[in-house]
Amino acid sequence: MIKKIYVKGLKSVRNVTVNCSKLNLFVGTNSSGKSTFLQSLLLWKQGSLNGKYIDIGDFREVRNYNISKGSIRIEVEEKKSEYIEFIESDEKEGYKIKSSLADIDSVMQDLDGRECYDNGEDEVIFYLDEYFHYLSCHRIGARDIYAKNILEDRGFGIDGEYALAYLLKNESKKIKKNLLKDTEKNTDSLLGQVNYWLDYIVDTTLSISDIKKTNYLQVKYNNNPKNINSDALYCRATNIGSGISYLISVIIACLGAEIGSVIIIENPEIHLHPKAQSKLCEFFCFVSKAGQQLFIESHSDHIFNGLRVGVSNGSVLNSDISVNFFALNENFETQCNPIEFKEYGKIVGTNDEMDINDLFDQFEIDLDRMLGLEV
Repeated sequence: MIKKIYVKGLKSVRNVTVNCSKLNLFVGTNSSGKSTFLQSLLLWKQGSLNGKYIDIGDFREVRNYNISKGSIRIEVEEKKSEYIEFIESDEKEGYKIKSSLADIDSVMQDLDGRECYDNGEDEVIFYLDEYFHYLSCHRIGARDIYAKNILEDRGFGIDGEYALAYLLKNESKKIKKNLLKDTEKNTDSLLGQVNYWLDYIVDTTLSISDIKKTNYLQVKYNNNPKNINSDALYCRATNIGSGISYLISVIIACLGAEIGSVIIIENPEIHLHPKAQSKLCEFFCFVSKAGQQLFIESHSDHIFNGLRVGVSNGSVLNSDISVNFFALNENFETQCNPIEFKEYGKIVGTNDEMDINDLFDQFEIDLDRMLGLEV
């Protein structure tokens, strides 16, 4: 498990350290550095500023604008601390790389992303391909048909484009015991568990089928339990709420990934009703307890409050979550205020140099305006 991330000199981040846990939530205003901080993990993984996961441009345009000279440095601590540093140079790319991994490309090639690397503590080094997954905020939505993963690219696709292909290929795969839920009513297969959570969160189940002799598959949805045995009454994806299509890749990735995986998800709440967002938070708590390490960027106060409720009622431990509020200071640089939840859900910021204004307080502001209490 990743224990700590340190980022220096990347975009609006001058110096920020975040202590990590099983479930890591990043919240804050737009353009405050949340995405940048998560991008640091992607840069660490791909070993360059432009690559498999993200393309962020030239060195000079992504270096912190208040640092005239210097490097971009990312340190990630698991069992030990590893770093990668991008240093300005006159080379074609505008930078050279220094890393505690002497040659990132050769390490990846040797391991080939297929072997489970045992570090002696039953943990997985997260930079192996099969243990690292990223779902961007640009996840694909509802389609009549979805592409199969013809190239057999491992994972679920950065935009979730291969998630349903993965489900089709692995629908009968037995889920690890840690991730099983309500097996009396649902099978222990990947499809059965995906349908359990889909039904719990948005009152829907799905069926998936191969379109023979094509490079495509089809998914249909059912939101009426009485229709479960009637294929004719299932709806095509384009005729059901759009939030379901954006949600499905999140559920498949969290349940289908190897236990011990690092899973980065941007804005999982896209197009979901507040009730569904709250239940999605329960799902994240469940899979993180089962062994997945989640890094989530969100603007959802319902996911945030879901963690507050969990801590308040004892179903979630403060030690199992890391909630970080990002905001810009007067120099337009990113600051991080780690949040703790106290008794009855009280919110406490632990960085004395920051307040917690703009931390999901718009409801109270609007209520004051309606009551005529606006200052």
